[in-house]
Amino acid sequence: MKCPTCNGNCVLPAESVLDELFGIYMACGSCPPDPLFNKNTPFKEHIDKNSGRCPNCKKRHIDYVIGNVLSLLKEKGFFPGDASLREVGTPLIAVGFQIPYPPRLGEDSLVLVMDSVTGELAADIVRTVPEIKGVIKRKGSQSQSIGILDTGSTPHTYEMLAGCDMRCDIVASSFGELCIYKNQSKIHIEFNNTKIAKIEELYFKGELDNSSVVDGFCGPGTLGLLAALGGAKKVIFNDAWLPAVRNTILNINANSGILGLKMELETPDYDTLIGDEPVLLAKAGGTSEILVYHGDIKKLKSAVDGCDICIIDTFPSVNPAVFIHHCREIAKKVVVI
Repeated sequence: MKCPTCNGNCVLPAESVLDELFGIYMACGSCPPDPLFNKNTPFKEHIDKNSGRCPNCKKRHIDYVIGNVLSLLKEKGFFPGDASLREVGTPLIAVGFQIPYPPRLGEDSLVLVMDSVTGELAADIVRTVPEIKGVIKRKGSQSQSIGILDTGSTPHTYEMLAGCDMRCDIVASSFGELCIYKNQSKIHIEFNNTKIAKIEELYFKGELDNSSVVDGFCGPGTLGLLAALGGAKKVIFNDAWLPAVRNTILNINANSGILGLKMELETPDYDTLIGDEPVLLAKAGGTSEILVYHGDIKKLKSAVDGCDICIIDTFPSVNPAVFIHHCREIAKKVVVI
């Protein structure tokens, strides 16, 4: 699979990622010790691309990588001399999961979200700091959700300045793991195990077995794919935000080996950004039947009816109650996340 952003090898089958997962960020026997930098005080060290690099595995502690970026920003006169590591931005490892130690990073393994940066500087960072895969400029506050709140709202996205913003999060449940890819400049950043627990609850009650499930606000497809992994015979994905639907289709392909699926229909040239009447953009078959729609959840009944469960997972600032009536029209049970 080629990455839809950079056309590179960013997107691997989930099995390949999971097989190598616990060695990705580990230090080898030759790695230097943790630098123990204070992230909140003025950073006086000068860090270049070789500082702190292991002579054996060639990885670096994440603080050396951020220090390298900060040194570059100071050289360019963009950050003051008393800036701290904390001020550089939000680092997102390319394969995200809970790590009990600071990660050691190889090439193209970090996406950096910055509040203050130019396109020229972002390109310099990607070119000169080997571990930085992409640089994104944040717009608005950290609490503001990326995407659309509803079909009548204006999209809110971050700006992809340089490199590639494709990364994935490992979703671990009691009945298996999945690899969820996302274009991080267009998809909300979140780490929420409560959502996974809701799907696990359905699984342990046996409610997913041979069920038909609607993931009504699917985002990159996390909950619907977990439902398929947990035994659902049919899963219908829907989202009004096209980048989310595109990521869902990407994740069906990436996890097809684990889920026993084969893509039967894709519409790559479709380009309507915000959905209205539901449009079927992808279909997969195998262990489960998979349908992916782009549209307004309030109009999904025209394409979908008689399902067992509809999952409502809106942004924190959106009241899900306004959608419950519409979801009850298409499913016997509504699960609000």
